[in-house]
Amino acid sequence: MDLGSGIAIASLTIFIFLICKKIKIFSDLKNVKTFGKAAVFISANIAHFLKIPAIVWYYDFRLGRGDYPWFADAVAIPIMEETFANLVLFVLLNIFLILTTIKTNLPTQLWVKAKKYSKPIILWELLFGFLLLYNFNEVVRTVRVGDHLAIPITLFFTYIILTLRAGQISKY
Repeated sequence: MDLGSGIAIASLTIFIFLICKKIKIFSDLKNVKTFGKAAVFISANIAHFLKIPAIVWYYDFRLGRGDYPWFADAVAIPIMEETFANLVLFVLLNIFLILTTIKTNLPTQLWVKAKKYSKPIILWELLFGFLLLYNFNEVVRTVRVGDHLAIPITLFFTYIILTLRAGQISKY
């Protein structure tokens, strides 16, 4: 049930993205634009803070469904741990956003390709490739466990990572 509902929510999220960006055929993906710098900061921070109610909802949903044994006293401990971790990650997210948007050309095309691959471009590609791989792992995890509210958030961070990558590659 968790996997099925997770796949449905991920599919709906991608479908809404395609409608919002007016993508009808595969070749329309070439014309997708990124956010500007201010929109990246604001939307990434809002999405990150939306993780907190998603955490509370997920554990409350699992508790109400009876996924935890009767002797489990509360779900407050994992909720507090994950909330605290998200608050720490909020600081790291903003530092990362500041460092990766310095001297970038945003907005730009999302699928920008470098004309010539130099050392800085290769390092940026490796960094963002690693982040995309980690984020994809998070998307798969949230879909698999049925973390319904976290699925759109993790998919949105895929777009944010691709936006930051495009901004860095386009400046060279």
